[in-house]
Amino acid sequence: MTMDVAARRKDACNRFLRRAHAVLDLEGSTPSALHALKLKLTALAARTELFAVSDFPMPLAQGRLHTLVAEADDGLGLHLLIGMPGKMSQPHSHGIWCVNASVSGKERHVLWRRTDDASKPGYATIARTGEVLMEPGHGYAMADLDIHSQEVVGRQPSVILALYGYTFERFTSVVWYQPEFSSVRALPSRRAVAAS
Repeated sequence: MTMDVAARRKDACNRFLRRAHAVLDLEGSTPSALHALKLKLTALAARTELFAVSDFPMPLAQGRLHTLVAEADDGLGLHLLIGMPGKMSQPHSHGIWCVNASVSGKERHVLWRRTDDASKPGYATIARTGEVLMEPGHGYAMADLDIHSQEVVGRQPSVILALYGYTFERFTSVVWYQPEFSSVRALPSRRAVAAS
């Protein structure tokens, strides 16, 4: 008897997390470890039969996050993100490392670097440093304070697998940048809410 898609997806995600822990236990979240995780997540994302858009509720607006596996306490979080065509985000950092891999669609990520010394509250300047086009077969990794913005391009929804150092519900403060106003604001940490 073969497992149904949901059971196979759960099994594949749990196997991936075991491999991810083996890498992190050996190296921590070093650049080489994040690169290794990116390759493993890209291989998982290539199993498109496990992540068909029809298996997940679509966004009511621009995007939607579906939690695939959320480990307890400060464990890892593996999520599936659906972005509708035209969805955009301002530059931001997550406060925790992240590895992404494309299942379907296309999403452009612009990478940024903070250029001021962070000494003035509410003020920040950032400079564009690169760009990554996320499409099937591609992924990329971000360290804790890396800054990126994103836009879904083309006419199809973007489906991305994202592995975070903490599950989404326990994120530290996400920091949003407005380069046109040289401003920055930090959202409250989700960790205090998740712990209560």
